[in-house]
Amino acid sequence: MISLRKKELFREKIKEGVRLIIEGLGYSLDDENFRATPRRVADMLEEFILGNRYEEEPVRFTQQSDLVIVSDIKSFSFCPHHLLPVIYNTSIAYIPKGKVVGVSKPVRVVYDATSQFILQEDATELIAENLIKLTDSNDVMVVVRGEHFCMRMRGVKANAVVITSAVRGAFKENFMLRHETLRLMEG
Repeated sequence: MISLRKKELFREKIKEGVRLIIEGLGYSLDDENFRATPRRVADMLEEFILGNRYEEEPVRFTQQSDLVIVSDIKSFSFCPHHLLPVIYNTSIAYIPKGKVVGVSKPVRVVYDATSQFILQEDATELIAENLIKLTDSNDVMVVVRGEHFCMRMRGVKANAVVITSAVRGAFKENFMLRHETLRLMEG
């Protein structure tokens, strides 16, 4: 974890950066609409980056299941290229090896991977790697659909969805399993 002293240093740098951006755009920090903006942005980034981390040991249950899917996990990120929001809709699947994990744990894996400045492709891979560690199963599949505001608000101004996947173990080897899982993920 980040020490309180280091955390405060980060907050001050963020606030100073936001002040410079506001002034660089020709606005005044004396304006009541901008007076607290540097602090608000620092608070928001602290909540975003540090707010979802968890350290607890995952709970495992002996219930058997052939396949576990958790779909429609909504999370948020920021594009590291433009610092604009990305909204993710993630679905994950794993084949348990004798035990299942509590259903909130895979959701937290998604939140932890996306609660940072990260490319969607890297977040997808990180979710898959951490899901393997969490479930003790090499048979995992992750599908991430991202709405990138850097594409919506600037440049091409497209209302497109970017889809990435990470497919491991039995999902990679067995086309029928992969196809059926994708069908179930889509509801």
